[in-house]
Amino acid sequence: MSVDEESLENDRFVPSVDSIYGEKFDKCKSKYWEKKPPLVLGVTSYGQSMKTLKQKCHLGLPPNLRCAVWIASVMRVAHPQQPLPVSDSYGTNAKSSTINAGWESVLNTIFPNPSDETDAIAPDLGLSQELLTQVIKNDYSKFINGTARPRGGEKSLTRILCAVQQILGIEYCPVLPDIATMMLAYMPESYVYATLREMIGDTSNFLPVCLKDHYAWCKTYYFFVKRMFPQAYKVMMLCGAMTVEGLDPIFKRFFRTLLKPDDALHFLDIFLVEGCKAIFRLSLSLVGLLSKNELKTINFTDATSWWNAIKAITLSPTFSFQKHLDKKVYPRFGKATRRYPKRRVLSRMIRYNEQWALDNMPVYIDQTPPKPMGYIPGKPIILAKPALVRSNLVKWLPVALKSTKLDLIYSTENDGRSLSAFYEKCKRTKHTIVLIEAMTKSSNNKVTIGMFASQSWNVHPTSYGDGECFLFRADPDAKCFHWTPDFSSGFDDIENQVIREQFMVARNEYLAMGANADGTNGLRLDQDLNQGESYPALGFGNEPLAGENMKSFEVGTVEVYRLVRDVDGKAVDREVDESVWNLGGM
Repeated sequence: MSVDEESLENDRFVPSVDSIYGEKFDKCKSKYWEKKPPLVLGVTSYGQSMKTLKQKCHLGLPPNLRCAVWIASVMRVAHPQQPLPVSDSYGTNAKSSTINAGWESVLNTIFPNPSDETDAIAPDLGLSQELLTQVIKNDYSKFINGTARPRGGEKSLTRILCAVQQILGIEYCPVLPDIATMMLAYMPESYVYATLREMIGDTSNFLPVCLKDHYAWCKTYYFFVKRMFPQAYKVMMLCGAMTVEGLDPIFKRFFRTLLKPDDALHFLDIFLVEGCKAIFRLSLSLVGLLSKNELKTINFTDATSWWNAIKAITLSPTFSFQKHLDKKVYPRFGKATRRYPKRRVLSRMIRYNEQWALDNMPVYIDQTPPKPMGYIPGKPIILAKPALVRSNLVKWLPVALKSTKLDLIYSTENDGRSLSAFYEKCKRTKHTIVLIEAMTKSSNNKVTIGMFASQSWNVHPTSYGDGECFLFRADPDAKCFHWTPDFSSGFDDIENQVIREQFMVARNEYLAMGANADGTNGLRLDQDLNQGESYPALGFGNEPLAGENMKSFEVGTVEVYRLVRDVDGKAVDREVDESVWNLGGM
């Protein structure tokens, strides 16, 4: 390709790509759009150019141009001070390498290990895992001859949502999964992330990005429904549709359940250039679809019945979304429209309602499984490789040690199968995680169990450690057994207390954690690390870790990990090691 041809290609709009099903879009000509910037011809001022762009988006975008126009529109809105040619250039091939490189960097950050991406679980961002599964499995499925068509878009959405949570720091934005999924139908992952990043950075125009904002948006909607449709407001209050939960079809599902798929995409065309004002305009216009007679005659028993009445209209074959836009949402565009709130009024009302949101919102607890612990690459780890194992470990560790990753310091595969080698490798590390492969009767059924030690493993004549120690089964049927004190026994029951506080036992003949009066342990390994046993132990209240019928078992691989801080890559025990084990000058 010559320099001139390459320059011509870079100037053109990037084509749309279906990242969900891998389909390509045919190029289609449109009298409203060119093959390259600017988005609006013959206009230089920002205000007039944006006005014309909005008019064009109200008519809907050609599928092959959605990727380019969506990202360029968002860049215009998020950066009004930026020259229009710079914003429009984000929709061209010239920016693709930069956008793709940025996305690769993000993926390397959130998925440093291959299994992290393979086993990643998409955060629901407040939508709930049940609804997120519905979004992925059902709402955007395509069917051919009655069967669901296979696709790779599930992983794409998982990567996008993980990046939004871990890189952009968003914990609550339930409307985002639907928006991201619709975007993925026309954009590569890198462009979806870049577009969402700009939208999240400009929250006043686009999205509520925390629970407080979500509640403030809902309260603002209450106000305008009451002012514009007082009779409908009364009905919605009575049936429960005028509650935060009752407004889920709007502020959680982005109209996806209220509109036909093509209509929802058409609205996304408008939203990405209009911002939050479009959400309030459309949602208010939908309330006006029900006549006064219908408000009186229909039996609205709950919020679902209210939205079902709306859907009976919007999902009808005779309903024209374009006509609804022209007559109800944007009547006579360019002139004074009826009573819909302007952007500045919306912003003021949302800010005003933030205190109400703080007073009324519940405590939000993210139900998404935590991000798996990372591990230091380049070492032959086996048992900690599955992301599920590392995700469970980060849940169980003390709070001060959660922002750490694993560093392999001992493995039977590389350092020999003996307690002496185990002690030699572990003696200078205070906090360690021991992973043990318990070989069950079935060769195909292996159990990963282990223990967390709060002190270094050294041969010691008495038991030691403290209540931070815990036992666990990492896979399958993950469970953790933390030590708990017994306040019911009196001072006379000294023997029971001594046994209960046998946290760590390190002898030349065996090592163990937890104990019982009959000499059994919560978890015990023999001198050659070939045989192990696990019994319910006082204080830990654990099950036999390898299984109820496997109190004694053969040991496969044993691995020990120390903890390394995420922030600087240094071991959490580094200062202790140097001060305790530096014997110079003695």
